[in-house]
Amino acid sequence: MLRFIRLFFALLLSQVLLGFFGILLLFAFLAAFQGAPLVESGTLLWVPLKGEIIEYPTLPTVPFVRHKPLSQAAILESLDHAARDDRVRAVLLDIDHPWIGWGKAAELHEAILRVRSEGKPVVAVAPELDELGLYVASACDSIFLSPAGRLYLNGIGIGPMYYKGALDKLEINPNYSRIGDFKSATEPYTRAGMTPEAREQFGWLMDGLWGEFLDTVRNSRNVGRAEFEGALAQGVLLADEAVEHGFVDAVRYREGVVTRFVDDLNDSKMLMVLDYHEAVDAARSGKGRAIAVVHTRGMILRGRNDYSPAVGTILGAHSVVRDLESAAANDDIAAVVLRVDSPGGEIIASDIISNAVERVRTRKPVVVSMVDMAASGGYMMSFRANRIVALPTTLTGSIGSYIGKLNLRGLYNKVGLTRDFVTRGSYPFLFSDYHDWGADEQRLIARHQKSDYERWIASIAAYRDLTPEIVDNLGRGRVWTGEQALEHGLIDELGDQSRAVRIAQDLAGMPEDATPRLVHYPEERSILDVILEGGDGLWAGVVEDWVRSWRLPAGTSTWGVVDLRFLP
Repeated sequence: MLRFIRLFFALLLSQVLLGFFGILLLFAFLAAFQGAPLVESGTLLWVPLKGEIIEYPTLPTVPFVRHKPLSQAAILESLDHAARDDRVRAVLLDIDHPWIGWGKAAELHEAILRVRSEGKPVVAVAPELDELGLYVASACDSIFLSPAGRLYLNGIGIGPMYYKGALDKLEINPNYSRIGDFKSATEPYTRAGMTPEAREQFGWLMDGLWGEFLDTVRNSRNVGRAEFEGALAQGVLLADEAVEHGFVDAVRYREGVVTRFVDDLNDSKMLMVLDYHEAVDAARSGKGRAIAVVHTRGMILRGRNDYSPAVGTILGAHSVVRDLESAAANDDIAAVVLRVDSPGGEIIASDIISNAVERVRTRKPVVVSMVDMAASGGYMMSFRANRIVALPTTLTGSIGSYIGKLNLRGLYNKVGLTRDFVTRGSYPFLFSDYHDWGADEQRLIARHQKSDYERWIASIAAYRDLTPEIVDNLGRGRVWTGEQALEHGLIDELGDQSRAVRIAQDLAGMPEDATPRLVHYPEERSILDVILEGGDGLWAGVVEDWVRSWRLPAGTSTWGVVDLRFLP
């Protein structure tokens, strides 16, 4: 009887699984034959900037869970195409606390200006605005704020969370070794507040970001210095006050702005940016020389692109190397633009990608385009490229290292857990969670860290035409804005993806007046490909999508926070 029950449920489960995969294949088949959206003459391109906007979907899109995620790549490409598309009448920027960094914000600002330079009006609507939203919107012809809305000019700040007190209560002892007094990522585990060096570093970062915001908005909106300072002193402006000070053009509901261009909100001439991007993709020719855009985002680790709730999106070295090699082997690809959006990660994984960049540049030009962050391992990935381009507000540098572990023995004792050991070798407890480092172990760690660091700064010096002494003075954990990095010689130029593509085009000897075709990596994989590969990528996409769905969007607080505690 028991055997019969087991067989029954096994057959039932197999039928459910077969049915599920059958449905997946059916929808995949139908999606392949679905036509691209129609772009009518007089189209209003609608760009909703709300919630998380990723650099590029490096993980497979999850079918049936939600629509394809909005990406910076899709927005930028759509705006640049819309600028030259006679069917697009105007662009509507719908701003509602986008979850982006200051790098993406600067890139959107520049893309909007390119649309306007072609004579296309770009208008922004928002229920309320903070500094980052105003920074993006200031590039538009007009800004409209909801009657009940506010303009928050209360400032930006950095406020890392420090865990040392909690670790002490739990009798957890952190063991860390770092190179560089400015490598502050370990401090939350070892201190209750900032070191003088961390405070100094955060100060120059705030000066750079705040100065860029003030200069850009003041010049874009033609607001006088006294007027601006008066608004900043108020902190929060009502909608009418924002108009009086010149930051906003009028107080108007979104529907009233939309009907200036189309009949109503359901008008087919109002086209969402993802639909427009799909239509542009369908019409684009697949022939001729192209520029490869290799997207990387997340914490750098070995293996494939993945997702972990503990660290978020994982930038897998294996996946990035595969994409770089594929682009290098493609005869239609003339040059490579490597997009870097990463706070850092493993030294070995970062060095593997950096080596791949060096191999590719012997065959084709490689230009790095930094996004919100290209720090620590993100900079290690980048410095061997032919050229490095960053936004003024990109966070980069952080040349240094740290290594560490948590000794959990005290916590284990609290709950009645003990361990005993039989060991061989000289340092069996080097990475044990039951022992602190002894003096010999600390010297061993420090010696290998120093070797890695010296090799790194020597390589940077060689590729960036600097001396190791200069790189060391710029390193030791120091983080810079893109503008500061340019002054110090760590990057070559300030610019966005469009500028990086133009540089790659020039290095590849392509005609200046040509608009190059872009080929994006990772290549989009079908649901069948993912299933046949084992489904790991699909599972990672499901987890990422699920976590994103319940995560609170940035900007729900009126205090603008730039949280740098995760910079390695």
